[in-house]
Amino acid sequence: MKILGLIVEYNPFHNGHLYHLKKSIEKTNATHSIAVMSGNFLQRGEPALFDKYKRAEIAVSNGVDLVVELPTLFACQSAEIFANGAITLLNSLNCVDSICFGSEEGDIDILSEISKALVCEPKEFKFLLKQYLDEGLLFATARSKALCDYLISNNIFDNLCKEKLDSILSSSNNILGVEYIKSLLRLKSNIKPFTITRVQASYNCEDINSEICSATAIRKSLKDYNSIDNISSVVPNKTFNILSDAINTNFNPMFDEVYFETIRELVIRDLDILNNYFDVNEGIENKIYKSIFTCNNLYELEQMVKSKRYTLTKIKRILNNILLGITKDDMQMVKDLNKMPYVRVLAFNHKGREIIKQIKLNSDIKIINKFSDVNFNDNEIFKTLIKYDIKATNIYNIPYYKYNKNLLKGPMDYYISPKYIK
Repeated sequence: MKILGLIVEYNPFHNGHLYHLKKSIEKTNATHSIAVMSGNFLQRGEPALFDKYKRAEIAVSNGVDLVVELPTLFACQSAEIFANGAITLLNSLNCVDSICFGSEEGDIDILSEISKALVCEPKEFKFLLKQYLDEGLLFATARSKALCDYLISNNIFDNLCKEKLDSILSSSNNILGVEYIKSLLRLKSNIKPFTITRVQASYNCEDINSEICSATAIRKSLKDYNSIDNISSVVPNKTFNILSDAINTNFNPMFDEVYFETIRELVIRDLDILNNYFDVNEGIENKIYKSIFTCNNLYELEQMVKSKRYTLTKIKRILNNILLGITKDDMQMVKDLNKMPYVRVLAFNHKGREIIKQIKLNSDIKIINKFSDVNFNDNEIFKTLIKYDIKATNIYNIPYYKYNKNLLKGPMDYYISPKYIK
């Protein structure tokens, strides 16, 4: 058995994801695959289009063998925290042989050298970083410039010009890939990283021009046209059919503006404690508070608060942290974990069952099917992670079950079992 690990959001699972899955299996010679998938709230600080159970069912229907949930505290944060959570979870299973991620660069050796420099932090790199920070540059910009200077001056790469390196270091999936490799190095993991080049559509491209497009374009189409028909050519048939069934039973796509009034009320009510929430720093809560009275929707609020220092994505994550009540203290407790205390199973097939058996043989990690089976007298980290998973599901489900209130029994993590796809 050779197990491939994938780190995903599948929001939703489209033709590009299917291509990535097939190519990853081919490149790693894997016999089985496990996807660590974000739950109901995602890395950009947004709710998922459809809930985690539906997205996991779609993934397994399209060929993934086992889908497990990335705990909420990791799923909604920066690339570094997101990647560290996902890699720590895969490494804790003690049976995953490889990971394979999409990147703009497509060369694992280049991404690995960049990762090594960031993990080891040679003196020359730290000196350059301090110089750029002293010039007043933001940390991310200063780090990128210092790294570029260090790699070029030490001839780490042959025939790689500064412009090319700058491009690599500023591309979304390259950044995530570097963070995955950094986490593997930090954990001294035996999991081997691979990458494949993203095809056709860039990560944030909003147009549907071919059979492979970005998830961003699909979400925009669903939002603008309020119809699933427009995406039929860019998602596998199984994705289209399952999403059609969901919409036909009044489970509609979720977009972040459904939480605008809730966020507005929380900011006004909790102004004095907003700086307890993760990433709420430097008085940004006062700018959010001032803007909350004059904006008409979430988009306007985000535009009013963003700045050169606080990018749109960072603002979205901050507002999401306020919505979910994610505190600095709780994030500090978990963000540098080197072992995950549990794994939550969302969906699986017959090969997925074989992976679960392998996990039981090789790891002492707690395998959770639904929370009614959980003993909550475990350690503080375990309880904290699960607390946020349950809270995120409950917050997500209030608008998601708007037209199906008779089906909302309570905290649904206690009621829904993993889906077995035959």
